[in-house]
Amino acid sequence: MMKRKRLLLSLGCMASMLLAGYGTLWLTGPGHRINWGNIQAIQKGMTEKEVEGILGVPAGVYASGAKGYYVPVPWPGTIWLDRSAGGKEWVGENCSACITFDGNGRVDEIYMAMTINESFLPKLRRWLGR
Repeated sequence: MMKRKRLLLSLGCMASMLLAGYGTLWLTGPGHRINWGNIQAIQKGMTEKEVEGILGVPAGVYASGAKGYYVPVPWPGTIWLDRSAGGKEWVGENCSACITFDGNGRVDEIYMAMTINESFLPKLRRWLGR
């Protein structure tokens, strides 16, 4: 009888710790939605506000850790964005989007890139599907 109570208490403690850990990862997760699927949903002709609506944030670097440490690497066959051409960049944990806008403020070109040097917590979130 005593062994059963200890076992149940141990299982309850482990379950509580796992739940607390997952809750911490969830609460400290990124406030943006910069991911492959959302970047692919961006279409030519959209406004910057529509892009911000899809990605959840204005242009900027949203990778955790040292912001300058994340290096966007373009997919083979793409040319990296020339910022002097009026493009804006959204950098997330796993991927980046560089978007140029035409004279009317509409999406002209979309460049997708992976972001390297992912830190431990973002990698753990990706593994857990968060």
